[in-house]
Amino acid sequence: MAYSPASIVTSGALPSLVAIHYERQAIPNLKAQTPFMSMTKQKPLPIRSGNQIQFYTYSLLAANTTQAAEGTVGSPISESSTKIVATTGQYADFINASDLAMDVAIDDPSLLQNLSTELNYRLALTLNTLVQLTFDAAVGVDSTVNIQLANGSYLTANNLRTAAQQLAGINARPLTRDGYYGALIHPTVVHDVLNDTSFNGITDILKRGEEGRSMLMAPVSNDDTFTFAGIRFKQTTTCPTATISGNTYYNTYVVADDAVFSVFLGKNPESGEKNYKLMVQEAPSQGSVSDPARQIGGWVSYNVKYTNTLRPGSVMTLRRLQSETSAS
Repeated sequence: MAYSPASIVTSGALPSLVAIHYERQAIPNLKAQTPFMSMTKQKPLPIRSGNQIQFYTYSLLAANTTQAAEGTVGSPISESSTKIVATTGQYADFINASDLAMDVAIDDPSLLQNLSTELNYRLALTLNTLVQLTFDAAVGVDSTVNIQLANGSYLTANNLRTAAQQLAGINARPLTRDGYYGALIHPTVVHDVLNDTSFNGITDILKRGEEGRSMLMAPVSNDDTFTFAGIRFKQTTTCPTATISGNTYYNTYVVADDAVFSVFLGKNPESGEKNYKLMVQEAPSQGSVSDPARQIGGWVSYNVKYTNTLRPGSVMTLRRLQSETSAS
């Protein structure tokens, strides 16, 4: 005969059983893609060569349609140049951790390693933002940089063709070696571009081929979002917004070669060398003069010498499209 007990011990009845298990690995936070630097041309400023770098360009010469007089030495023509000077600066941050915090932290692999990941993102976001601000500053030099869509209008294939052909119209060279302009676009604006089903829109064009249909069905890539009209797009939430007449506009950037120069003091990142170091350091085991009791257990830091600048002259080789979005 089955026996049913009159009472049973539950976990709530024993205080010693009430405990919390803490996950040792942090859940990844939602970091943005930081691709603005990839739209610049990187130039090194050699060590011990001063804190400024100068770029210059020559003025364009017009065609000569006048025949030279036979036997007569003509007059020489003149040429001029335009320069721009960039001054490098220093960007640095650090985070200290107490010895007690390091000894009791449950972080896997370690507290300092996790802090270094967050600080590394801060550096990437800093450089990304500095380039974005310089892109926006180009509007003040060349008013044709800005293409603002009408209120209630969303970005379409026609707008992208306009930006590409405007750059071609000023003889701007492609950004990439295989002949494409580069572009940065916000994910919500990608939604508008792909949601445009009008005739000769991007989706209308892509759906006509197997490769295009596959792209429309696949997850949207951050690094190779889509390619159209000679422009290769990357998406990032760091494309900023602007409030115009009470409406929110999203900036999309189409960039040609030599639009913005990134200048690092020292080694050239394009050669694969890093010109900065993210430092992860435990304090000396015997303490130091500044911390005899060794209450600071370690620190993470970075130090980079950097600046950027627009190209010299008054003709800028980028376009900024401002549009509202239907996705927000």
